[in-house]
Amino acid sequence: MENLTKNQNISFYEENTATLFEQYQSISFENVHQSWLSKLTLSHYQSALDIGAGSGRDALALSDKGLCVTAIEPAKSLMDRGVQLTGDKVRWKRDILPELSTLASETFDLILISAVWMHLTIEQQSQSLKRIRCLLSDNGVLIISIRHGDFKDGRKAFDVNATRLINEANTHGLTLLHTDNDTDQLNRIDVFWETVVFTRKS
Repeated sequence: MENLTKNQNISFYEENTATLFEQYQSISFENVHQSWLSKLTLSHYQSALDIGAGSGRDALALSDKGLCVTAIEPAKSLMDRGVQLTGDKVRWKRDILPELSTLASETFDLILISAVWMHLTIEQQSQSLKRIRCLLSDNGVLIISIRHGDFKDGRKAFDVNATRLINEANTHGLTLLHTDNDTDQLNRIDVFWETVVFTRKS
């Protein structure tokens, strides 16, 4: 597994946990994810995996909606704040894409990857899709929320192309359900978001 202490982006999240926690908690789960929430019925799903769970906002919301939730977060200090927020409603694991080695052969009905994909190299994006496909239940859904726009705070981002993502996901047996673009909920004029939703057909 990649050394979690030597990753530039993880170090940023570790060093800025307090500020980022407040920022994430300032926006509701429903507002951030309205584009796909309006297309899915969450009661149809029993288990969820939140990869890059950050403050735990989304994991807690999914738990409150009746799903059994596992949250993955590589930044330990941010994960610790998330654990405080969710309590025992959410199972937390410190792990990182593309390995997700702590999950073994588990599967989940809903997998959410929000504001993470741009931190992965093109090679890691490909490896992650292959790994995630194995973690997704038959007829489960994968939601990837992609940030477009440069970082100006030291975080590193890589090229993200939705067309390439969709085509590669298809080679791994993932079928596109929905795509959508949205403005930034923090009102950053140079940032916009693209959401891509897939399913794994049985």
